[in-house]
Amino acid sequence: MAEDMDVENLSFEEMLKGAVKAEINAREVYEHMAGRVDNFVLSERFEFLAGEEEKHEGFLRNIYESIESKGDLETPEETPVPLPYIRYGDDIDESEIIEQAMDAEMASRDFYQKMAEEAEDAGLQRNPKKLLNYLAGMEQNHYEILKEEFNMMSEFEEFDQYYPAMHQGP
Repeated sequence: MAEDMDVENLSFEEMLKGAVKAEINAREVYEHMAGRVDNFVLSERFEFLAGEEEKHEGFLRNIYESIESKGDLETPEETPVPLPYIRYGDDIDESEIIEQAMDAEMASRDFYQKMAEEAEDAGLQRNPKKLLNYLAGMEQNHYEILKEEFNMMSEFEEFDQYYPAMHQGP
């Protein structure tokens, strides 16, 4: 749950910036995976997740702009937020990347729950608590999608195989 997330030394602004960076990183992983896998269903799943992460980035930028009145948010090179980094590349097994992504989605859920608590205590003029809790729920949904795909990969040896005539009609 959110109480395990240590963000005591971070300002709400730092948390927002870190969250944006984390969403960008997640999108990059999902875009990489969409181009890497042969199974069209799995590729579309990763494209969907990449699009979701892009939307989350937009939500977070809007929160920043509405409460900070500082203009555009500058994305840090590295996130100060204690979220797991997903190692990915062609040399790393797809199932390992999915497992890392599952862990990252759950950590993101916890982080957004913690941010919602911090937003309530920060005395902000426009409280983004509902949106942050919504994002936490979306991260839980992403975890469930990845878990389903991971289970399919584990159950069916040929799940990630591509057959040229697979999608042709009768």
